[in-house]
Amino acid sequence: MLRQVAAFSPGHLTGLFYMQDASSDPLLAGSLGAGFSILKGVTTVIEVRKSFDECSVTLNDKPNDAPVSHLVRDLFFKELGEKPIPIDIRHIIETPEGAGFGTSGGGALSLVLALNHLYGEPFNTIKAAQIAHVAEVRCKTGLGTVMGESFGGFRILTKAGAPGIGSTISIPYDKDLYALCVMFGPLSTKSALSDPDIRARIMKAGEKYHSLLCKTPDIPSFLKYSRMFAEETALYSDKVRAALDTFTAAGINASMPMFGEGIFSILHKQELPEVIKVAQKFCSGYPEGSVNVMVSSIAKRGAGIVSED
Repeated sequence: MLRQVAAFSPGHLTGLFYMQDASSDPLLAGSLGAGFSILKGVTTVIEVRKSFDECSVTLNDKPNDAPVSHLVRDLFFKELGEKPIPIDIRHIIETPEGAGFGTSGGGALSLVLALNHLYGEPFNTIKAAQIAHVAEVRCKTGLGTVMGESFGGFRILTKAGAPGIGSTISIPYDKDLYALCVMFGPLSTKSALSDPDIRARIMKAGEKYHSLLCKTPDIPSFLKYSRMFAEETALYSDKVRAALDTFTAAGINASMPMFGEGIFSILHKQELPEVIKVAQKFCSGYPEGSVNVMVSSIAKRGAGIVSED
């Protein structure tokens, strides 16, 4: 057996969505919405250990309880029909945690793909991704992120459920597109998905704008309807409102990632320098380190194995 495997999952930003999570079967639960994958994401390295009996998890070298990771490990070995072995799990995250970049789903997906490779691919990629989806749904950390990160690009979820059960359509996009994000900090996906008032606003606005986007599945419509969704759900803080207003005044289309306290825009490479100036000028009005600008290219492919030993 291999001793060490590394897998990578792209990050993912959701522009609009609504829940389809009433099913008691987590494979059938999910969301309908739209989002895109970015090349900055999560690399998970797993290593078989003999010096301890428990599973160890670190996030960027810091020990973490990581309930999703533990559940992925347990579900994988349950499906495999074998007793869990002690492994060291290291998640290396390139994006802000809990800020709408799909880090939980990316960690779950890259972990299960690494475990699957470690054991000689007993499950196909879809079956492995289903394990990550189930862990996300059960932990209330995501509903459709794993689906997007499994395939990459821009996608509209058209049928809820795990990969292999749910379905998507692609939004065509130019290959030189980048995502620019201005981020203040995290928002709790678990809290938002459990709050009745927030859920009601999301359901109403999400269903409306998802339906409209399906009629015109292109990048301008995605940005337009994502912004309308953010406005109608009113999930943004005063700081996010200020960032959106600054970008709008500069003629830049932007919206809010679900769920993160920040904004994103989709831009061609030649547009980046001027928009970065706008973003940096906006950030200069806040204490150093309290707001950050991040740029990433679009991930054209989904998660996969990157190394083995």
